[in-house]
Amino acid sequence: MRFRHPALLLAAAMLVLLSAQPAPAVININMPISKIYESVKSVAVASVTGVNLENRVIDLKTTELLKGAPIGETFRVQIAAPAELIQKVAAGQALVIMTGEDLGKPVALIHLADTWLLAEFLPASKTPAWRVLQAHDAKRSFSGTTAELVKVLAGLKAGK
Repeated sequence: MRFRHPALLLAAAMLVLLSAQPAPAVININMPISKIYESVKSVAVASVTGVNLENRVIDLKTTELLKGAPIGETFRVQIAAPAELIQKVAAGQALVIMTGEDLGKPVALIHLADTWLLAEFLPASKTPAWRVLQAHDAKRSFSGTTAELVKVLAGLKAGK
């Protein structure tokens, strides 16, 4: 296939590239974990108290608030995607949740079952609840396990 006006095609491509704007987000997940910790509103560690495989909902109890305002003594996380992750979750497992805002809406970066997840807040829920929208490859920020992340974040809280 031969283009009749390659200059016009090149100009259109440049216009698209130059007009593309990154979406503003408070939680920038492509930076070191220490910078993420500094930039988010709150950081909490929770323990899984129940797992509903059918609805892919996890019940949690906050065990430690590392930064900011509490998200609730108990809360829920629904794993909409990746659906298979719920099979790796069991009572007693740790979860790390870091909250912030994206375009004025509450969002969370969650680490559960050694997996990074992006979640949105569900304001209509009686119990504070978050819905995981997707897994995220944030291994550049932290590539360890959830248990290791808890230790790193506790060190950041302590100023180490």
